[in-house]
Amino acid sequence: MTSDNIKDWVSNLSQVEKNLLMAQLKTTSSSGEGLLSSPSPRHPLELAALGKILARELKRQGLTYEEMALQIGVSVSTFKRIIANPAMARAGNLHALLAELGIQVWLER
Repeated sequence: MTSDNIKDWVSNLSQVEKNLLMAQLKTTSSSGEGLLSSPSPRHPLELAALGKILARELKRQGLTYEEMALQIGVSVSTFKRIIANPAMARAGNLHALLAELGIQVWLER
């Protein structure tokens, strides 16, 4: 990913997402954790925001719902339900979609 790609990606983030990113970029006091120093950066994500992030990423990559549904092996109607409510999607389908989009996630209980 080039610096121009990163600038474009950041410019398309909502203010809430930018704030989360900036919080992760800053190293926390004494613990040294943060996006720049941690080998596996993580931050909490509101599931309500995930659908918007997915839709925006599809648009950014120039992919249609039909193309992505075919790539991850689900029907278009199932794919639309995944985008509309990611929290109710099967974990395997959601993981396949995120992987195809190049988004890494960690699920914790």
